Amino acid sequence: MVNMLLAVLPTIVIITYILWFDRYNKEPRLLLVKLFFCGCLTVIPAAFLEGLTEQKAFYSYFDVFTYALFGIALIEEGFKFIATKIVAYKARAFDEIYDGIIYCVMVSLGFATVENIMYVNAYGTGTALLRAVTAVPAHTIFAVTMGYYLGLSKAMPQKRLGYQILALAVPILLHGIYDFILFLSFDWIMIVFGIYAFYLYKKAFRLINETYQIPPFR
Repeated sequence: MVNMLLAVLPTIVIITYILWFDRYNKEPRLLLVKLFFCGCLTVIPAAFLEGLTEQKAFYSYFDVFTYALFGIALIEEGFKFIATKIVAYKARAFDEIYDGIIYCVMVSLGFATVENIMYVNAYGTGTALLRAVTAVPAHTIFAVTMGYYLGLSKAMPQKRLGYQILALAVPILLHGIYDFILFLSFDWIMIVFGIYAFYLYKKAFRLINETYQIPPFR
């Protein structure tokens, strides 16, 4: 019971934080619930494909990076992107750039919550505490960047394709670098990870602060 609470608590905290900025023009709660549960469901195809592409041995740093980028990040961010596009992109409520961030975060946290529950059940309380400040926020940050560009694509139809490409490519790259760093085993790698994590947090907060006050585009 304690482990389950620890597994879902980061999700509750982050959703509360993200929705606080949307308190004056709230999104339909049913839409948010749909997005969250679609995110939960994306774990199934993602896990299947990751099982097919799993690598046990690496022969160079390039191998590690390509696996992190295409064997994990592309699969996970790809399914999150597809889920958000299908469920929310044409929704009437999608009328602000910040809405894109909210929608992508809901999908991503659905994915991260299921993943977190599986890890915590397998590895215990220590894993729950570690992932609460690493993996779950990381999934959120990747979603913030995806949602930012998806929001821009909705706000500027004439540049829709370019922004949608960025909405997929940028989170994949950020996620790939994140996993690549974690795969390395140098003594000093946690310093590199800390610097990168700081960059990600700073980027996410900047995008949120830039967009939540922008008025509706229609």
